[in-house]
Amino acid sequence: MSKFEEMRDKLSNNFDNLNDVLEVELREKFSIIDYKGQSFIVLSINIEDNTFTIKVNGKDTVASDFDNTKLFNIIDAKTVAFIPIDGKNGLLGFGESYCDFVIFDDNYFCFVEFKLNATILEERAIRKNRKKAIAQLKNTIALFDSKLNRNYNDLRIEAYVCTPETYPRGDRGWTDLAIAFYDEIEVPLFEQNEKFCV
Repeated sequence: MSKFEEMRDKLSNNFDNLNDVLEVELREKFSIIDYKGQSFIVLSINIEDNTFTIKVNGKDTVASDFDNTKLFNIIDAKTVAFIPIDGKNGLLGFGESYCDFVIFDDNYFCFVEFKLNATILEERAIRKNRKKAIAQLKNTIALFDSKLNRNYNDLRIEAYVCTPETYPRGDRGWTDLAIAFYDEIEVPLFEQNEKFCV
């Protein structure tokens, strides 16, 4: 049994509704988008009419106003599991403040939080958005750690905050937050909107 299958089974044993929300993606490159407060795999994009297709409640749904800057992209993938965490159809639903989704494959287990709708670029607002995202990631990681006894079958755990391209990357404020995050929970934290599965 592969690490991917072992992790899927372990999660299924610890979350009653996992099979209702888990999706397996086989494309080498795909994207995840936030649509109406829920994370979805983008099935297709139509640039001509600015629409994208996602699966909502088992049905292909076409949505408008596609924005390619509001995606989390997975690149060089083989088999990736996608689990929406919060939102109406998420693993944990509404309630506590959790991250948006997790993905995993045979090598990585990643917690991801979208903060792509941030429009204010003032330093204090950026810091506040980052801190809120980090708190949501910590809550989710703590819950998964508890359910899994912090045993992720030797998968490398990572956390991602997806922010607008206009945010400063690698600035001192972010670096300090990432170091403190790692020191506290021993999980690398990245501010980027893509994951290379190598």
